[in-house]
Amino acid sequence: MDAWLGIDYATQPVGAARFSPATWPEPFEGVKLATRYGKACVQEATASVPIETQDEACLNFNVYRTPGVPLDQKLPVLVWIHGGAFFSGSYKSFDGAAFAASSKEPIVVVSFHYRVNSLGFLPSRLFDDEGLSNLGIRDQRLLLEFVQKHIGAFGGDAEAVTVGGRSAGAHSVGIHYFHNYADDEGSKPLFARAIHQSGSVTSRAFPNVTYPLYQQQYEEYTSVLGCDAAEDDASALACLRAAEIDDIRNISTSIFYKFNDAVTWPWQPVQGGPLFEKPGSQSGYDGTFFHVPTITSTTTNEGKFYVPGDLETNDEFIGYLHNISPALNDNDLNLLEVLYPDPATIEDSPFANSPNSTQYDRLAAAWSDYAYICPGQETAYRAASAGVSVWKVRFNTNNTFPAWQGIPHTADTRYTWDESTTQYPEISHVYNAYLSSFVTAGDPNVHRTEDSPEWPTYKPNGYGLEVAPAKQLVVQPVEGGTQVEDDDIRREACLYWREPERRAG
Repeated sequence: MDAWLGIDYATQPVGAARFSPATWPEPFEGVKLATRYGKACVQEATASVPIETQDEACLNFNVYRTPGVPLDQKLPVLVWIHGGAFFSGSYKSFDGAAFAASSKEPIVVVSFHYRVNSLGFLPSRLFDDEGLSNLGIRDQRLLLEFVQKHIGAFGGDAEAVTVGGRSAGAHSVGIHYFHNYADDEGSKPLFARAIHQSGSVTSRAFPNVTYPLYQQQYEEYTSVLGCDAAEDDASALACLRAAEIDDIRNISTSIFYKFNDAVTWPWQPVQGGPLFEKPGSQSGYDGTFFHVPTITSTTTNEGKFYVPGDLETNDEFIGYLHNISPALNDNDLNLLEVLYPDPATIEDSPFANSPNSTQYDRLAAAWSDYAYICPGQETAYRAASAGVSVWKVRFNTNNTFPAWQGIPHTADTRYTWDESTTQYPEISHVYNAYLSSFVTAGDPNVHRTEDSPEWPTYKPNGYGLEVAPAKQLVVQPVEGGTQVEDDDIRREACLYWREPERRAG
């Protein structure tokens, strides 16, 4: 594999540049070695991202390229945005070298770091006023601009860039995909196609800086850092920029886990900020998105990765959903009881005999629909309705999760790059072939494996229960690993979640 590692794509946001938009890197003379990975961005120290591998000077990228191909032969490019709830993560969570090695056709793969947790996303009135919201998303945008300008030097084709990501990475892809307005209106897109894996611009909710919980989290953050008593905005910002980085790491981690069980996370992109000036759902209705081909995917049981397993009553079920989406009114909550029948009182509820607790399967289904499945359907619907080529997939193959978790969020991760150590390595091969074909040919079918079925484009026949559902691919360990099915999981519930008044993103 040809590889260039740890290359800066920006002037590093350190010192007085902390909490500032990244800018183009300074030019240099001579040659810099690109043989070692760069630092990850500051976050909770874990086994996968230990503290000694972290630094505020973290805006760097890697390039992997099929070996033996002359640099003047410009190859299709995949730029991958890592996930991690906008709180954590590293480009090492995506094996770009393995993806490139598995592709049937020559390819270039780019992975990169962007600022996460409070250093990249600090929703607050101060940052909104100072134009400092959504710094992590803006890092991503700068990387995409860098790729357009310089990928040719690595033998990549700037006209054939696919941007992809999973989870928070896919939410990020959605934000960029649905931003063909404001400064972008009428401009050439920074990518030719997109992959949304378990995420979209309308996944979960991304409220604006007036959201009370964001205000509470910010006040606790500044109080611990000793910046809450600042006399004015300039003093508060100077205090935050002067804070010890270990203190920032620790309080960012502490506040995140304080809200983690309820999945009301801090450190998120904010609607109304740069690159997210209007709701993604509104951009979908308006058609102000980049009409380039896309793949959108979800796992069968996304929510089982997140929701608690100890809720027993209907009141607890309703209370949990109301907490993550306070805008739901009494009529909404009553309707949710109908859409997701209570297994404690309704004998034929599809959520009966739930593992862990009475409400576990029910809550997991509702949260899956709210956060991933129905937003993914909305992305596919809006793009396909505009005449865009869309392919949608349900991933239904396990990879070492216990049976009671089903096929949860991230189950597809290692299958993406054709890893041989997955639970079903033959499915890794089939799934990766579709994805790499999309990157290299703009169509997942051109280089698919010989015995796999043609993946049909998503063609919605209308909006509502009275129309036939569109077709999608399902990836599961039967009949060769992939089949075509109707996109009809909990259709009535998805119509509910996709209504404009319930989409805060």
